[in-house]
Amino acid sequence: MVEMAAAALAFIFTPNIVNLGQLDVTNYGNRADYRSLDMASVLEISGTETASELARRHREKIAQALENPFGSDAYVVVCAFSTFGHLIQFSHHRWLEEIHA
Repeated sequence: MVEMAAAALAFIFTPNIVNLGQLDVTNYGNRADYRSLDMASVLEISGTETASELARRHREKIAQALENPFGSDAYVVVCAFSTFGHLIQFSHHRWLEEIHA
């Protein structure tokens, strides 16, 4: 339920921030959830019920998404849903060839 809620929010907010165009679900093991068919970017989405995990989860998802096999930049959306409030962290990260070579 948490992952579906995070995906719903990502799909609502992301187009207002960046136009990724049409997205395609990636295959398991491609290190990101979606790949833009219109630009060289992937989208990774995650959710948690523990607000204190947000920063750690966001760092992990950045690293994961940048390991994509397409050599694409990564957009990462991580949502925290807790009794203390709800948080969304959205970020963009450039894929650097020299790091992945």
